[in-house]
Amino acid sequence: MPAEANSPAVAVEGLHKSYGAVPALRGVSFTMPRGGVFAYLGPNGAGKTTTINILCGLLRPDSGRVTVCGLEVSQEPVKVKARIGVVPDESNLYPELSCRRNLDYLGELYGLSRGVRRARVGELLGLFSLADRAEMPFRALSRGLKRRLVLAAAMVHAPEVLFLDEPTIGLDVPSARALRQLIRRINQEGTTVFLTTHNLAEAEELAERVCILIQGRVVAMGSPGEIRGRVERGTYLRLGLSGEVTARELLSACPAVKEARPQNGLWRLEVEALHPALAQSLAFAEARRLLVNDVGVERPTLEEAFLAILQQGQPPEVGQR
Repeated sequence: MPAEANSPAVAVEGLHKSYGAVPALRGVSFTMPRGGVFAYLGPNGAGKTTTINILCGLLRPDSGRVTVCGLEVSQEPVKVKARIGVVPDESNLYPELSCRRNLDYLGELYGLSRGVRRARVGELLGLFSLADRAEMPFRALSRGLKRRLVLAAAMVHAPEVLFLDEPTIGLDVPSARALRQLIRRINQEGTTVFLTTHNLAEAEELAERVCILIQGRVVAMGSPGEIRGRVERGTYLRLGLSGEVTARELLSACPAVKEARPQNGLWRLEVEALHPALAQSLAFAEARRLLVNDVGVERPTLEEAFLAILQQGQPPEVGQR
């Protein structure tokens, strides 16, 4: 077995990159295990795209060490590119070519034989539910189907690691959900996934491990649960009421509630102290003659933890290494 088979999918040590006098990455280090989904998160301008370009061998860092599939990217970029797939945030396929021809052409570029290409293209068209549109030109597909084909194209050569840059951006809810299901299936079949997204619920759903980047620095890393659990933030109370009320009414009647937000037909209340907030909420419901049909305590979501980290502006102790 090659030595790289036991290595992490991605290992980054002390990565620095500047554009002129503007630093983009400032000592970024992280390890991405094989076999999982790794979400690389941060606000615009944090350095996510710069990192991906370096990992894929498209950009040279100023300093630092990067290995992908056990290979030094700076020394063996061609071998690295043969073992990864990349889904950019914009399409890289040919508008006039059919779905089948786009996939076949990419397989040819990767050096696959005609027989292997035929089998692989057929497999991917079926997996991505595009078989009935195989002869349709790429330009004629809906936005959601275009994203499916771009993802399929990145899988033509069966890569070990798949880099996804905002894969569901601009998609409607059904299309985004279908694409997430495909990503999950690809991962379950053995492909390691490196994901960037501004959709924190998507990251929480898909990723086993999360890395948060702010101003070119890694400020938090761990499982979604670790990040949610270790970021100091208020307690959340889930409250279901039978009638119509407004956030202003809840906040006015419940001084211990800091924020009231409707969510999935319920109220999600951020509270300073649980017991006073619960007592005030129940008293409010009784005074308004509202039925309380649900109540419970919840932890912060990954999105809420992410926002708390941005507000803190400094790294919390969350499994960084």
